[in-house]
Amino acid sequence: MDGVEEPFLKLINGSFKFDDWKQFYYIDDLELNPTYRFVSKIFGDETCIVQQANNLARHLYEQSIHPNIKIGEFYVVLLDGCEVDGEPTQAIGLFKSEVRETVLTVKMEHNRLVLSSANGMNLKKLEKGCIVFNVDKENGYKVAVVDNTGSNTDAHYWVDNFLHVRNCNDDYHETERLMEMCTGFVSQLKEQSVVEGAVAAKKTAEAFSTGEPIQVADLADIICQNEEQKQAFEAYRQSFEKEYGDFSEEVNVVKKAASRKPVTRMNTLKLGADFEVKVLNPEARIEGGVDKKSGKKYYTLYYEG
Repeated sequence: MDGVEEPFLKLINGSFKFDDWKQFYYIDDLELNPTYRFVSKIFGDETCIVQQANNLARHLYEQSIHPNIKIGEFYVVLLDGCEVDGEPTQAIGLFKSEVRETVLTVKMEHNRLVLSSANGMNLKKLEKGCIVFNVDKENGYKVAVVDNTGSNTDAHYWVDNFLHVRNCNDDYHETERLMEMCTGFVSQLKEQSVVEGAVAAKKTAEAFSTGEPIQVADLADIICQNEEQKQAFEAYRQSFEKEYGDFSEEVNVVKKAASRKPVTRMNTLKLGADFEVKVLNPEARIEGGVDKKSGKKYYTLYYEG
């Protein structure tokens, strides 16, 4: 393992997001998830890692029969010295490398420099990976996942079929979900009025940017400009919760999760192909209309000099 640790850690830290936690699950019983079961056995008895690695490889092969799925090499790695939430723990890495790189090596043999080639895993980009940390076993462990699938939906087998993971019920994903709901409402509002949508987008971005907890019941007052908008927002929220589940009364905002949503860029008015106006103050006064003579749209901006 000499010389391997540094590039291996660089590959892991460059590939995984250790705030976007997943967990194993299955429809009826967590124990029915094959990957969860095989990984649990390794954590319970390290001497069975070869046997369980073979089981994991067979399980992956059974999920990889679609012709669009690329062949590759599969690795199962036991990792010591890991840390989650300040606590030491073990982890198991599952990696599938679909692209092999050729590198040239130079070494001295019998007072001569010998040039040779070697094939191996790409250390700059991991196509598919999973690191399972030995914490919170009863809820499906804490799992970090990378899946550089691209637009090929047939190849989503890694997350959906092999791992069978879902988002953890934590502050990060609750923030993400709440921001997704707000973004949907702002998009709907912009279809009716570009100005009102841009102002609502700015108010939403400001509410999430502080990192302070948000009372979900107060969001309508924070985002909306009038009673009609508030009623529309509440109706949108009820529809969203009916489909995706209720929010907690208070959401502890994770700024990194909020910044990943496009509402932070929706405060710009795109006026045809000629102009863009960015709303920086959600209290700014902007009025729009249509010129009767030319039939073209216009906006009036009020500001202090």
